[in-house]
Amino acid sequence: MSEALRIEYHKTRDFGKKINATIEFIKQNFKPLFKAMLYIAGPPVILGSILMAQILDNFMNILTYSTQGIDPELDELMGLISPAIGAAIFLVIGGTALIAVVYDYMILYEKQGKDIAVREVWELTKRSFWRVLGTMMLYVLVLMLAYVVMLIPTFLLAAISPALTFIGIIIFYAGAVYVVVSFSIIFIVMAYEKVNFGTAVTRCFQLIKSKWWSTFGLFIVTSLIQSVISSIFFLPWYIIFILKMLHSTDANTFDEPGVVTQLAGTICLLFYLVISYLLYCVPLVALAFQYFNLVELKESKGLMAKIETFGTASTGEDEEEHY
Repeated sequence: MSEALRIEYHKTRDFGKKINATIEFIKQNFKPLFKAMLYIAGPPVILGSILMAQILDNFMNILTYSTQGIDPELDELMGLISPAIGAAIFLVIGGTALIAVVYDYMILYEKQGKDIAVREVWELTKRSFWRVLGTMMLYVLVLMLAYVVMLIPTFLLAAISPALTFIGIIIFYAGAVYVVVSFSIIFIVMAYEKVNFGTAVTRCFQLIKSKWWSTFGLFIVTSLIQSVISSIFFLPWYIIFILKMLHSTDANTFDEPGVVTQLAGTICLLFYLVISYLLYCVPLVALAFQYFNLVELKESKGLMAKIETFGTASTGEDEEEHY
């Protein structure tokens, strides 16, 4: 079987070709990419998922008790706070590392195309982690400020007439979706162009202008793909949860499920959370191809590079050629 050609980044692609490029990239790099994600982003994601699985399992037990007329104790509810804080911290670290790994891997892929070791990705991720984390924090802050600003017309319309509140809510959610989609390529912009946050924000709006709907569609479709695949791993936990709900002796008492059942439920939920997190690479890669598509459409960087090298004798191997 002939070796797959390296995927060219700077190339205009329609919607279908961006999806195909995303699938082809993940297919070509499945083993080294997921290995890098698992080794680098995996530990905090697994720790956060363990805590999240504990929280959800305890919450479902409380919910099950309540259906049997048993009120949960305050200590049980307060006991969810510490794991929730720990889960949030670990999952933020894991999410930051995941974004850094995916885009650092894509940068290495453009340079060497294959045989990318975890060590090489780690060397880049060590330097880019804090930039991605800072970007994520500023990103959340900007979104919060944007939401506050967008709440103003909602309150004004509600003050004028309760009937106009619905219009205000539509304006609020429409504005929120617009901002989120416009910011969706900010991480690949910062990773690839090595610019600061302010410049990256301006760059995002500049590139997505007049191409917002295509970016929105790509984000929705790839997120849906990620959710559908993840949901397959969610079914075993859901089945176990239903069995636990049915595990009662009468209307007033509840038999605690066996240790094996609880352990199986926790493992299934943990597996689902970890797989779900790692599969976020699908929309991340798709948004990267959208970024390169927009750059090529508006600036023709790939075309200009080909023109500059036109007529130059090739000194590389065939495997280094782009298509």
